[in-house]
Amino acid sequence: MRVCFHGTDEEITRICERPVLALLGPRRTQPVLAFELSNVRISTDPYGTVFRLVADLTEVRREANGRD
Repeated sequence: MRVCFHGTDEEITRICERPVLALLGPRRTQPVLAFELSNVRISTDPYGTVFRLVADLTEVRREANGRD
């Protein structure tokens, strides 16, 4: 899945520093899904105030270990 984030330098930096992102799912499904970022590209607007991060997201699957 490809995703795009728009934000300030600080916001984009926070996203890039995390190896795994947790995103809230819709109601009545898994409440939180974890994704890893890959193929990250960052660009800026002509005025340099807003940044755009484009990346592929890969869902992190939990290993079944017999405990829930």
